[in-house]
Amino acid sequence: QLRPAVLDDHGLVPALHSQVRDFGDQTGVRTSFNARGTVPRLTPEQQLVIYRVTQESLSNIAQHAAAQSVDVELSFIGRTVLRISDDGHGFTAGRNGGLGLSGMRERALLAGGQLSIWSHPGQGTRVELTI
Repeated sequence: QLRPAVLDDHGLVPALHSQVRDFGDQTGVRTSFNARGTVPRLTPEQQLVIYRVTQESLSNIAQHAAAQSVDVELSFIGRTVLRISDDGHGFTAGRNGGLGLSGMRERALLAGGQLSIWSHPGQGTRVELTI
């Protein structure tokens, strides 16, 4: 797996901020990014998982959600928690989803984290990665 140079060049928080901003510019979806707390010492694998889960979530939103807005929050208060919420179509709870969702869950587990997804038709989706 190739590691994005932006993680090494600028760090996790600036890399995510840029990723979210670029997503908004490319799709026209209103975006917000908020980082809270002091960044702990994360392994390169954990940083990569946070970056890739964000990337895959934004890709899913662009392809499937028809969202008007997306909020991304990265909190370092207590545990490291990434939350990505959209106001799009949502999907039926309990559905396993496609390879993208499975891949995100697998990445999270390999980095010692957990991925949770909440979604309901017509009520958007929230992806939460806890490390």
